[in-house]
Amino acid sequence: MYKYILPVALLISLAACQGSNKGPAQDDTAIKDSLAVDSLSGVVMNIHDEGMAKMMVIRRLKTRVTEVTDSLQKKKANADTYTAAGVLLDSANNAMNTWMHAYDMQMQGKSMAEKKAYLEAEEKKISEVKTLMLKSIQDAKGLLKEE
Repeated sequence: MYKYILPVALLISLAACQGSNKGPAQDDTAIKDSLAVDSLSGVVMNIHDEGMAKMMVIRRLKTRVTEVTDSLQKKKANADTYTAAGVLLDSANNAMNTWMHAYDMQMQGKSMAEKKAYLEAEEKKISEVKTLMLKSIQDAKGLLKEE
């Protein structure tokens, strides 16, 4: 029985040594890349969540702006500024919906470098959407004299 222990132990240790072609440096890089992707994904989703929190405000303001626009038009008064505010609110709402439908949360088939580049681009896009949303809200509230 002892004559089998040494060969089995050698096979196990040889298999363990050959089990990974990556060295510690490659493992560290993979971990860092994965953490960077996770971090970027979190940033993108936080910006998205901040924007989504404003969607009800946009819808409420759009209703109010439309009411005022309709009222002014009935009186044959100039409603251009209210119409423009409504268009901007619609643009902000549509921009968020478009971004959400296009966003690839799974990123299947992408390398870590591709995921990182994708998320960096998406961070820029969703930041622009959020900026548009905040501007549309600010403009409409100013026009309606709301705080």
